[in-house]
Amino acid sequence: MNQMNENELLVYVGSYAPSTSKGINVYRLNTDNGSLTLDQSLSGIENPSFLTLNHNQTRLYAVSEIGKADGTVTSYTVDPHGRLAFLNEQSSLGKASCYVTVDEDSSCLVLANYSSGSVALYPVNSDGSLGEAADKVQHEGSSIRTDRQETAHPHSAVIDPSGRYVFVPDLGLDQIKVYQLDYEQTRLLPHNEVLAEPGAGPRHLVFHPSISFAYVINELDCTITAYSHNTEDGALHHVQTVPALPKDFTDYNICADIHISPSGNYLYGSNRGHNSIVVYKIDKSTGMLTYVEHTSTQGQTPRNFAITPDGRFLLAANQDSDSIVTFAIDQQSGRLTETGQTVTVTKPVCVKIAKRHN
Repeated sequence: MNQMNENELLVYVGSYAPSTSKGINVYRLNTDNGSLTLDQSLSGIENPSFLTLNHNQTRLYAVSEIGKADGTVTSYTVDPHGRLAFLNEQSSLGKASCYVTVDEDSSCLVLANYSSGSVALYPVNSDGSLGEAADKVQHEGSSIRTDRQETAHPHSAVIDPSGRYVFVPDLGLDQIKVYQLDYEQTRLLPHNEVLAEPGAGPRHLVFHPSISFAYVINELDCTITAYSHNTEDGALHHVQTVPALPKDFTDYNICADIHISPSGNYLYGSNRGHNSIVVYKIDKSTGMLTYVEHTSTQGQTPRNFAITPDGRFLLAANQDSDSIVTFAIDQQSGRLTETGQTVTVTKPVCVKIAKRHN
């Protein structure tokens, strides 16, 4: 296997695929031109729809999103060249597992089960393998949309920068559930809940890298909400809600992913239907958002996207047109420009970019 070049980053792509197909693909991203080159493909896991890397990028974890039965969460070792090898798997204790994350010290893993309405917590062993689930919390309730909010649907689970709290946007409840993370007992302790607008459908949440703000993309009403974040008690307070769509767009759309540039200057969100990335500028003194632009993802249904650690490129995964498209990010304006670089991937639904290996 070739050594990683200085101008290369590793990119891990999850997809909707049967277990017999190559569901996880590893690419090398050329940071000079934004091109992607396939390096490894793995089968053996059904619908690996969400991936996460541990902090030092020596382990990768993938959920298996299965609708009719409990899924799994699988651990992989990552060798110095970025290649994956199976380590172990555990039951996800729920259906349609859709999100997974690991704390900074790689001591525990949290996952969200969309259809079952539950969140599970796992100890991470010293070798990076997963122990059996140590805790599971069940969400109960509904909201105003009878087609999508008939029951609880946690869609992500994000550990805050302090490592003390887990924030779980629940699309079905129109709430963000906040849990205290008890490391000693490996427990999720109910701490707080933040109410979203009825029918909003909060989906993904991201914390700002340098100011005490969090931003949530709402899948159903196609908005983005800015919250001030009290780092001591984990509270969120509504500051602003902005549209993810242009005013004149009236066709079907649901929102999906949200990320902030490493500089903290710009926020990006994806639209499925309008098939675009919306860009907002972040005022670092107030946390407020100012509209910049919409850019077509050059494909259909951008469920997920990722920004390189240096903030120079954005990779958009177009689930229903089987492509990942690379955009250059203007460092001054935050605007996106096509690079002409596209790769074909069957139903890509998650993109994770590793920081440079030493």
